[in-house]
Amino acid sequence: MGLNHAAAGNPQTELGVQSKFQQRVECECALDNELENRIKNLDKIVDSLLATPDQMSFSSKPHVLNLVNDLRVKIKASHNLLRVAKLLSEPARGSMFWKIRDSLNDLEESVASHIGVKTS
Repeated sequence: MGLNHAAAGNPQTELGVQSKFQQRVECECALDNELENRIKNLDKIVDSLLATPDQMSFSSKPHVLNLVNDLRVKIKASHNLLRVAKLLSEPARGSMFWKIRDSLNDLEESVASHIGVKTS
């Protein structure tokens, strides 16, 4: 009868484990929601780029359309990765969430630079 048996009968230990699990679930839900919202926002921004191609400072419209299509594909890929990440278990799930977050950071910087907005 080792530590596992002693910990299993200890209500304080069980409560602490449940509390840590609940915090981790809440954190993952918040990160999941944040990523989902960022993807939706990027999608809306890219839609607005397509709606106003003449406001872009590119030499020709096909270039604008290629940029928009490229961004759409990257946004869709990020959304698909998020859908897959939701199905994974830890630690792969957390790792995938952080990779998606980094990818969205890069996408947001790219979009901002193309529309002339500086990011900090």
